[in-house]
Amino acid sequence: MRHCEGGKRYDTAAVITVGCRLNQAESDSLRGRLIRAGIAVSPYRLNGRLLDLSTVSRIYINTCAVTRQAERSSLAEIRRACRLQPKPWVVVLGCFAEKAPERLKRIAGVNEVWTNLKKQRLIAGQIPTPVRSRALLKVQDGCDRHCGYCLVSYLRGKPVSLPAPQVVEQFQSLVCAGFQEIVLTGLNLGRYEHNGMDLAGLLNALLKKPGDFRIRLSSLEPDLFTERLLEMIADSKVCAHFHIPLQSGDDRILALMGRRYTVKKYDHLISQILMSRPDVCIGADVIVGFPGEDDESFKRTMIYLSSSTLSYFHVFPYSLRLGTPAAQFGDPIPQGEKTERVGILRQLSQKKRLEFARRFVGDVRQVIVEPNLKALTDNYLRLSCPDLRGKEYQPGRMAEMKIELAGDKLIGSCQRANFMEEICL
Repeated sequence: MRHCEGGKRYDTAAVITVGCRLNQAESDSLRGRLIRAGIAVSPYRLNGRLLDLSTVSRIYINTCAVTRQAERSSLAEIRRACRLQPKPWVVVLGCFAEKAPERLKRIAGVNEVWTNLKKQRLIAGQIPTPVRSRALLKVQDGCDRHCGYCLVSYLRGKPVSLPAPQVVEQFQSLVCAGFQEIVLTGLNLGRYEHNGMDLAGLLNALLKKPGDFRIRLSSLEPDLFTERLLEMIADSKVCAHFHIPLQSGDDRILALMGRRYTVKKYDHLISQILMSRPDVCIGADVIVGFPGEDDESFKRTMIYLSSSTLSYFHVFPYSLRLGTPAAQFGDPIPQGEKTERVGILRQLSQKKRLEFARRFVGDVRQVIVEPNLKALTDNYLRLSCPDLRGKEYQPGRMAEMKIELAGDKLIGSCQRANFMEEICL
């Protein structure tokens, strides 16, 4: 079926995503909208390259502006799309489009630039069409906290939540489509609220639904864990994996950042979660080189991370974002110093990952099968699965695998799987 928009006829579209899980979830909703309009959506990436370029006549690029590097990556995708021959219709959306629309409109080959408001209006209520083995379900957007380093909260506006009945409807649609892991995501997921129902209440409603599924939660702010939420995440159908941003292990820097907790309170939360889920994988975000982070501040962060029970951490160098509270401080930490600190913490994170993984060697755990002979455990261990070679299996299905270690590589040997069974009758 041909679709006509703006006088231009086209048959096939591609959606390219830069950035976080929230962007990925929105791209899935956009794909759903296009498909239900009768447009064929091409698989959008294979080995870093677009597929089926000869048939793609419209490309949507969902951009990111969380750091300067994210903006550079977004620009690279836009320019690559604009150079294609035959030339597709290029639509740019996302946070970079919200931040710098006039700049993007001046790029030769860009046909449309959407505001975040237009994007949200067009994808509202759309059932996602995921392109991964795990389905992302966006239930919340926006944030009014305005942490010192964060521009995205200004670009996405105040907190808003998807009404609970719509969440349940989309969740059930994804389960019936064959997805056995569904990831709930939002810009500030812990701020979910609809008619008095918070995130704990939403989880409770979803966990009561029939089906063979598990729920994973995307990033959650440490000060938004309530007692009820701590009870709900003890449920075995909630993945034993939580990503809880730390940002710094120094209370003075946390205060400068506008964070709402201390290192002691953060560590107490981690201990509480471990009491109910001793096999849990807990990760964190850490920013190094924030204005005011001297050698002693960094040392305190390193000491805390070394002694903590965190399983891994994502480490980022501070990126000055004009319009944020921290922009008034400038960017005084030399880039070379930031790079050195990032390297130290990433090496420590690798050590912690391996230590965590070794605890489970010999165990049998539930996994979601992924493409390319891979699988992911409920507690976020990624396995290579040579056992699956030559077998009929469907990515996105559950199995049980025994975890083995070969050098620093985790291997999964299949113990139980029924990949071809029907999920919804």
